[in-house]
Amino acid sequence: MRLAISELKDYTAGWVAALLVAASALLAWPPLASADNDQKPKDVLPDWAIGPFAKRDHPVLSPTLDSKFECPIEKRTVRWEQQNVYNPAAVVREGKVHLLYRADDGPKPTAWGRTCRIGLAWSEDGRHFTRFAKPVLYPDLDSCKPYEWEGGCEDLHIVEDESGTYFMNYTAWNGRQDALLVATSKDLIHWTKHGPAFAKLASDRVAGTRSGVVVSRRAGDRLIATRINGKYLMFISHTCALAESDNLIDWKPLGKAVWSGSKPGLFDSGSHEAGAIALERPEGILLCYNAGNGGDPTLPASAWSLGQALIDCRDRTGVQQRLDRPFLRPEMEWEVKGFTRSAVVANGLVPFKGEWLLYYGAADHHIGLATCRLENAK
Repeated sequence: MRLAISELKDYTAGWVAALLVAASALLAWPPLASADNDQKPKDVLPDWAIGPFAKRDHPVLSPTLDSKFECPIEKRTVRWEQQNVYNPAAVVREGKVHLLYRADDGPKPTAWGRTCRIGLAWSEDGRHFTRFAKPVLYPDLDSCKPYEWEGGCEDLHIVEDESGTYFMNYTAWNGRQDALLVATSKDLIHWTKHGPAFAKLASDRVAGTRSGVVVSRRAGDRLIATRINGKYLMFISHTCALAESDNLIDWKPLGKAVWSGSKPGLFDSGSHEAGAIALERPEGILLCYNAGNGGDPTLPASAWSLGQALIDCRDRTGVQQRLDRPFLRPEMEWEVKGFTRSAVVANGLVPFKGEWLLYYGAADHHIGLATCRLENAK
């Protein structure tokens, strides 16, 4: 999630206060009382949607000063997740949930004020996580540096293929423009960078792309990339534009999008950013997206919440049905006050041990969890 120009003033003020927020957060989480309580789900959703979800009442991950890393570009030790952790992807592997998440160092006296890297944590129950000590993907002295430095490696999505290879679509930010890049791994720790997703088949589309979620199918607790009409399909950026691929690395834009415009005054009029999942189902493609408020008076003016839509499998852009209000919205203090304000952003939804686990960034500062029993969602 990147803020509009009109929001940059508030966003800049956020990073100035971020160290104080991080310090107070470290002291406050987890709370001693009712630390593992779930909130009750509030809405009844239509049969085609996933949910309703019950939120955990505290984050599952927060910033820490303990993690240190020798930055190969800055040539110094950095506390690489001291300012924010948020917007994770999720993968179930070998009976554990693995989160790969965006982590910010800083604040520091550079133009962007921080560098983002991708961290890894795992859990046997999906709620209590162990961190890997160092980032698993980060700006380095390699061919991707022009895209990644100094802003870093941001909001990511991960999908698995039939062979067990993991494909990460991540947003690189050099401080001036976005680019959607691809990396692959067999173990979620060691990643091979392949550069921009559109470099080979549409070089004019490298700049200005971000947030790519690949259509998948559920196979037990795995989400496997699936072909539609012989091609892999990906929704990208704030309009859920379409792209296709033969190999999950080289992508070709199709010149059309799910949303090319929106009726004003809705919770998602401001943005429909490709979000937690694009799931193939008999009735269509279930698409979760990050919704930028465009005038809904029940939400703060600049709020980010979560939406769901059912997309037609035939033309892959037609919205057959859509939730008319968010299925998750910023409510708790740590979702409302952080590096930014009033934001829940989700890039990871996985089935695990009889539940759907939805991991989301809260106010660009913490990682939260909402859950739904699988039998409650068709």
